[in-house]
Amino acid sequence: MSNTSDASVRAMRALCGEIEAAIAGGNLPADAIAKLKGAIDETRTRVWASMEAARGGDPSWVQEFWLRRAAEFCFSMVQRLERGELDPRSPRAAELRLVAERLAASLAPGS
Repeated sequence: MSNTSDASVRAMRALCGEIEAAIAGGNLPADAIAKLKGAIDETRTRVWASMEAARGGDPSWVQEFWLRRAAEFCFSMVQRLERGELDPRSPRAAELRLVAERLAASLAPGS
């Protein structure tokens, strides 16, 4: 990474720390959090597009990236469920269970 990129990443991490502190301290109103989430979603989409363009739209890279991110997210959910941070009886958890079962079936050899 270039020095400019390194500095940008450091600045972004510092900003994230400030935002986390503001949220934890109750100093960020709900509407500001919603706007922040929208800005983060837009940034994520733009970074993703830049990463794809840098890889020349290589479909195998895109596939492996998505699969790795999905596996990381699923692993994180398992950990949270095991620690009791998420309620497996939630209606959303039931919805997730159905999707996870469908996903597992789609990933099974020979599907």
